Amino acid sequence: MKLDKEYMSALAKLVLLSVIAAAILGAVYIPTQVQLKIYQEEQRQLALREVMPGAVSFEQVLSGEETLYYRALDENNNLIGYSFFRDQSGSQSVITVAGGIDTNFTVTGIKIMTHAETPGLGAKIVESWFSEQFKGVEESKLLLSKKGGSIDAITGATISSQAVIDAIQYKVDEIQKMEK
Repeated sequence: MKLDKEYMSALAKLVLLSVIAAAILGAVYIPTQVQLKIYQEEQRQLALREVMPGAVSFEQVLSGEETLYYRALDENNNLIGYSFFRDQSGSQSVITVAGGIDTNFTVTGIKIMTHAETPGLGAKIVESWFSEQFKGVEESKLLLSKKGGSIDAITGATISSQAVIDAIQYKVDEIQKMEK
């Protein structure tokens, strides 16, 4: 009988602590989500400028409520290229790529926004040597070098390398169709 009373008392304390912890987490979660969305939007705006140097403003191209890509404009409101974000399946995760292309569809820059690829292999897609090799690459050369293109794959991470190329190629094709 005494054991049951002690057991019930301990159980009640655990339930009470769990409820208090859940309430605290809930109270902290809501305001941090607002701040997280603000931070993510700031990072997206910085990425747009990074992948499209020379642009001072970006005009959204929408399909319904979805942003397909951005027209990059200079200080005189002239079109100098396009910027975009694309989620692409990689080897271990979805890779979010920010990219920029000029009006001749030559890559002006890329940035990996998010990924969860294998550390030491696919995760090397964030290294500067990998992303720098995309700058100045024409659409026709946007292939792995073993397929006749200009992009060297990461050793042991061909799927991740190809995913980044696929993300950019997809958006180039989409923009070409939309801008005809």
